[in-house]
Amino acid sequence: MYDAATMHVSTRLSIPFLAAMAALAAPVTAQNPSAPPVTGVTLTATRAVGSEAVHITGTAPAARPLEAAIYARFSQDLPTVLLSRCIVSTDATGRYDATLPIAPAFFRGTIVIVWVRAIPGGAGATAMTTVAAPNIPAPPDDTPAAVR
Repeated sequence: MYDAATMHVSTRLSIPFLAAMAALAAPVTAQNPSAPPVTGVTLTATRAVGSEAVHITGTAPAARPLEAAIYARFSQDLPTVLLSRCIVSTDATGRYDATLPIAPAFFRGTIVIVWVRAIPGGAGATAMTTVAAPNIPAPPDDTPAAVR
């Protein structure tokens, strides 16, 4: 698997280190005793309007680090490409919210797969979204009726 940002083969050796650092940097919060504990991971991925990024939200075990990664698969003949990966923390209720960047000027219409998993060795979830232009169409982008 290749890392699109560095154009090198990606390895998973740094993930345990990043997980340990995220656990140390995560804020210490009290659990809400009235809320039931979250045991699985849920994920919703949408296009982040105004930037070339994917916005993710969901639930996972409370106060536990998560690994969030975006992959693109172009065809059977090309390797799967890692576009972005980061560590995301959940809050005391088990909710998380993050924006993951993708490579700038990425191919429009490409389907990207977002994968979120609890670390170390926890449950995971996947979602797919389509890459589009960073901004919604504006009036200058439309062809005037007189020209059509």
